[in-house]
Amino acid sequence: MSQQRESVRTFLAPAMGLLAVLLIALFAIFKFAASEAEKGLESWQSKMNLVADSRVAEVSEWLNRHLESIEQLASDASVQLYASTIVQTEDAANNGAEAQRGYIYSLLSVEAETTGFHEQRAIDSVAANVKRPNRAGIALVDNTGKILVATAGMPMLRPEEFALNLNRSFVKLGPKLDDKTPLVLVGAPISVSSDGQSATAWVVGARPLDRDFLAALDQPGDDSVTAETYLVTQPEGEVVTPITPLRLGGRVGEARIDPAASYAADQPGGFDQRTNYDGLQVLVTGRELSAPVPWILVRTVDVREAFADINERRNSLFITLSLAALSVLVALVLVWRLGVSRKLEQSYQQQSALSRENQALNIFLRSVSDNQPSAIAAVDVDMTARLVNKQMGAFAGIDAQELENRRLDTIFESETANLLREYVKSAADGTRHTIPQLQPFINSGRLFKTDVLPLEGAGETSANVLMVMQDITDLVAANDRSENLFRQLIGTLTQIIDARDPWSKYHSARVADVAAAMAEEMGWDDEQQEAMHTAAQLVNLGKIFVPIDILTKQSPLSESELALVRDSISKGAQLIADVGLSGAVAETLDQMREHWDGSGEPAGRAGDAIEPGARILSVANAFVGIVSARAHRESLGFDKAIDILQAEAGKRYERRAIAALQNILENKQGRERWSDYTEVPDID
Repeated sequence: MSQQRESVRTFLAPAMGLLAVLLIALFAIFKFAASEAEKGLESWQSKMNLVADSRVAEVSEWLNRHLESIEQLASDASVQLYASTIVQTEDAANNGAEAQRGYIYSLLSVEAETTGFHEQRAIDSVAANVKRPNRAGIALVDNTGKILVATAGMPMLRPEEFALNLNRSFVKLGPKLDDKTPLVLVGAPISVSSDGQSATAWVVGARPLDRDFLAALDQPGDDSVTAETYLVTQPEGEVVTPITPLRLGGRVGEARIDPAASYAADQPGGFDQRTNYDGLQVLVTGRELSAPVPWILVRTVDVREAFADINERRNSLFITLSLAALSVLVALVLVWRLGVSRKLEQSYQQQSALSRENQALNIFLRSVSDNQPSAIAAVDVDMTARLVNKQMGAFAGIDAQELENRRLDTIFESETANLLREYVKSAADGTRHTIPQLQPFINSGRLFKTDVLPLEGAGETSANVLMVMQDITDLVAANDRSENLFRQLIGTLTQIIDARDPWSKYHSARVADVAAAMAEEMGWDDEQQEAMHTAAQLVNLGKIFVPIDILTKQSPLSESELALVRDSISKGAQLIADVGLSGAVAETLDQMREHWDGSGEPAGRAGDAIEPGARILSVANAFVGIVSARAHRESLGFDKAIDILQAEAGKRYERRAIAALQNILENKQGRERWSDYTEVPDID
């Protein structure tokens, strides 16, 4: 099997290498195509920047040219003189003032013809008595907005429509004409009043933003189908007002949501992909005009047009390079196939020989496992058996061959099956598990020590976990008998010791009962509770060294007698130090006289340095001694016992142990359970 796997690896390694080369090549091709697409996008950005720069220059030049014409007219000395005379003359019938108006009218008319503030229309060739529409012209206006002199084509604007609130030249949007064409107003002050704060009169030119102006937005040679260049006013959020016609329709001068134009106004010179006023995704850039107007030039192109060329180039490049890489890969595969075919044939022959050897070895291993007293099974991670010995079949009551290729968890009871499934999964990851006692087979009554082990080198099987079950029913029974005998011996020894003092003949058993209950209350496990019970039973073992007349003395003991009684506890610990009892029995007895604050004996240990069992046993022993009647006094009762123990809490005794005892007395029927402790024993 290992040779077969080696052959497979030998075959797969070059294949995986070629696949990796292909993936790397495809990745490189994709990155290259993406970089080319990025270059295409940069090309669009360059073209749009070029157009935007060119158009903003044209529009700004158009506006500045008209503004310069008006400013030159306003600075003409004759205009200033005659305008001042007209403004200051109050008598409208004054012949001199009328002559001034005639002169100004002639001057303004000539200037309008030469500077573009005169719209050439078909009506100009018709007789003079046909009324000419007012669409463009130049006017002399006072500082209230009243027209003093105007050329023939000057639109008749109301004073408030001039909005003459500045002392400098201006370019602004005026009202719309009857055909909804926006009107642009260009003005310059003629003179300033003596206070230097307000203009006396203005020269204001008006003309529509018609084809002459809109031609400045058209880029010569622009072959884009969806490109658009338009002007908007400064936006409020994403709401803008277009002042030139829009390609996709919409009224000029009507506010609308246009995120693309808003971006162009917020980021002049920037380039991005945004949604336009018609909800289409467009590439957009914008520019501020160099003329004194708060207008923004917006240049957009539909992303579908921009990306169509980019995507076509990218896809073409990707397909071409992919075919080239695939051709190279196919050539490499053919060369590799030719080179390894002979090696694969040799490998197959070796695998066949190894398979025969493995089959013979498998038969040998099955024979060995069938002769083992333990139940053995090799299983997959899902507990499907791949190899089962006869003993496993015998324990399960099913022929071993029938168990193979079957899930073994079906022959165990539910709780055991769940536990084994968990351990098998863990063992498959490399963790060993041992279950000391398990009763896996339904209604068998037999106990097994079960090992669940990671299995490596499973031969021709896919098994990766080995289960070994050793029948320990008889061993457990013998051990139980031994433990029962040990408990009986301890009980007998305790009775013999306590019998030397009739007043404390139940002391050891009572201390064991109280100490075990306290250990359970404090969350100790079964083994720890058992060790605690054993240590408590032997609490009076050292009293065999105390004379019986001291044990039964009805008057208070002397200091030397008390010392002899106290030392008996340590002697008891020394007697069992080498016996090998389970748990810290000897340590518990030896440290029973240690105090929580470190003032005890024999080593002056303090706090958590004291054996936990000794902390419980010292409280239990004192409690039983206080509530029990003695030769020299009656029982002091449960309440008095708790008061005495609480007085020594944190000094002699651990608070947690006292709290556990008090909780048993108050909340878990401890007083009823131990009520007989306060009674006077029968003295024979």
